[in-house]
Amino acid sequence: MLCSRKPDLSNTVRLKNAPHIPVTLMAAMVLQACASQPAPVESPEPKTVPDAVTLNIPEPAPAADCDCEAWALAQENYFDRGVRALAARDYEQAKTYFERHRASGGSEVQREADVGIAFVTLMSDAIKGGDRDGAAGVDERAEVMILALAAVQTLEGRIQALNALNSALSKDLEKREEALKRLRDLTLGQQEGRR
Repeated sequence: MLCSRKPDLSNTVRLKNAPHIPVTLMAAMVLQACASQPAPVESPEPKTVPDAVTLNIPEPAPAADCDCEAWALAQENYFDRGVRALAARDYEQAKTYFERHRASGGSEVQREADVGIAFVTLMSDAIKGGDRDGAAGVDERAEVMILALAAVQTLEGRIQALNALNSALSKDLEKREEALKRLRDLTLGQQEGRR
């Protein structure tokens, strides 16, 4: 059956503005996306930097409060005192300090003391009758170096003297060997003449 009636269009939605629907849907989606994002976090405002930086470093104590020489002397051992006495060319006192240093410890201390005593002995023998005054205005370390150089010169002098003595003894030995050889030859010649 066919219906001859006209359809009722009163309930039908008319889509006159159909081309605007996609734009409206897009706008709705953008608005929904913006609404679903978290709210921006407010960053704290930067603090202002003062013109001058103030340091809270404590001021060093004045040097007058430090009795540095007394502290250094308290830290010295007998070996250090021996070196000071040696630099002052007080060889007897230096030897006494080195002997006390030897009595104060182990094998390393023994070796230090032995070296100190040997140096004192060398210098006291080398300086006998020589200049016992220290170099004016020279640091103790430089004075010890001066003494070491004097010891080297003394040893070089001794080596030269020993070389000269060795040379003289070698010549004397050669002469004696020649004399013994002639004496043997004479003795053998006399014995053969008797036969």
